[in-house]
Amino acid sequence: MINILFYFLLWTFILYWIHRAAHIVPFLKRYHKDHHMVIKNTKTKWHINNLLMYNDTKNSTIDLWLTEVIPSFIISYITGQWWIIIFYYVWAAFLQENLEHNKELNLPILTAGKWHLKHHQNNKKNFGLFISLWDKLFKTELRTE
Repeated sequence: MINILFYFLLWTFILYWIHRAAHIVPFLKRYHKDHHMVIKNTKTKWHINNLLMYNDTKNSTIDLWLTEVIPSFIISYITGQWWIIIFYYVWAAFLQENLEHNKELNLPILTAGKWHLKHHQNNKKNFGLFISLWDKLFKTELRTE
């Protein structure tokens, strides 16, 4: 169990920094800004395209692959922790659209719902994926209360 927790924390730490980079590095920012333009404090609906890891637009799909899918696969491959990419796929294909952009959901420890939507209001805060730990530690948390 400690092994799984360690790799989960490592994975979320890496995704946190990639997400922060997506707001600074011009190549990543080019694609990531499209995601911010599409999501405007609304609850998005699940679509069959999610099974193929295709988002709302071509650029937001490229963003998803650059900042989440490919890094998750690489981390799984390097560490041998294949549960990471399986967990991520289930999240992205079936749950993410209903949870991450759901303005009715507010669980401060998790980065879904109101917490993530705050990031869309202030893109210098709330970079974490799944858990808010890294935003708390690196002082980038914008609370939802």
